[in-house]
Amino acid sequence: MQNLILSIDWAFLNQEYFGEKVVNYAWCGGIILLTFLLKRPMASLLTRLSSALTIRYSYVEHKGAIREILFKPMERLLQVVLYFVAISQIGGFFDNFSIVHLMGKSSKIRITLSDLIDHMFLLVFIVFLTQAISRFIDFVYYIQMGAAQKEKNLSRMQLLPLMKEMSKLVLWIISCFWILGSVFHVNIPALITGLGIGGVAIALAGKETVENFFAAFTILSDKPFQTGDAIKLGEIEATVERIGFRSTRLRNLDGSAYIIPNQNLVSQNLINLSMRDHRGMKVVANVKYGISHENLLKLMAKLKEVILTITPVRDPIVVSVESFDKETFQLVVTYNLPHPLPGDKLLVAIKRDVNLKVFETIQAYGTIGTAVGTS
Repeated sequence: MQNLILSIDWAFLNQEYFGEKVVNYAWCGGIILLTFLLKRPMASLLTRLSSALTIRYSYVEHKGAIREILFKPMERLLQVVLYFVAISQIGGFFDNFSIVHLMGKSSKIRITLSDLIDHMFLLVFIVFLTQAISRFIDFVYYIQMGAAQKEKNLSRMQLLPLMKEMSKLVLWIISCFWILGSVFHVNIPALITGLGIGGVAIALAGKETVENFFAAFTILSDKPFQTGDAIKLGEIEATVERIGFRSTRLRNLDGSAYIIPNQNLVSQNLINLSMRDHRGMKVVANVKYGISHENLLKLMAKLKEVILTITPVRDPIVVSVESFDKETFQLVVTYNLPHPLPGDKLLVAIKRDVNLKVFETIQAYGTIGTAVGTS
């Protein structure tokens, strides 16, 4: 009796409906159901396995970043693969639907719904696979940048963003060619030949972009400055915040950002202020006439004394008399600051303290003029 039931069940499963066996419909539904139930734990396992390819990281320490960067693209990629496996079980059903495409007067091509589904899944698979690899590149960048920041390796911190962008650019170019060749059946060698010829025209049209692109590699190889350096370009004095393919971003003391094309940085005279071991500062005060020579000498000596008490000002401190006007003459005070400044000191605060001391000292002699300036 049991054998009879098994034979009846097996006969039912082997029956065909719309060109496909019942057992294959069952496999399709079962795989789709399992995908809904197990996609999250399977994606989590796949995420951890893929992140294990990256060296120098702690899963416990970076668990949040791993899930945020890698989990979603891995989950989408896994779903696409499993759905394709499920749909492929009932390919015979979709073969019943077809489109006849005429190729001239005598030839024609029969395109089935199954062919269209295969191409659609391949397109989605390539896109999601590219996204997953792109996010993996982001994860590697995150790990390597964290290590570079701990080691304070400015060269790596400067190079890693360019390497990340270049890798992702190459990845998407390869994916586009893969889609054109596999999904749309484009002749890739002929396309590349045409792009090579057209590339010359594009390069000529985008001359400035190409110049800035190669200037970025000149900056990276010659290293006139690095990320975090203070530089002076013309009237601009700011800190290098980021070096990109086309431009470099600088930020000055008041928070303003300057976007400078890379070609300008390599073609103009540039001063790297971070390479100096000290920084010269100057204060100019207008002093009224009427002060005696003896008191002027005392005032100059007093200015040296009080300014030297301000941390981290250091010698030499020079006080000189310059520029005689009708009612006042200029008293110029120059002093030096270490570079870089101690971690708890700000340039703006130091200049303010020095200016106040200069004003207070000159006012004590009753000789302050119309203005006090600093540079």
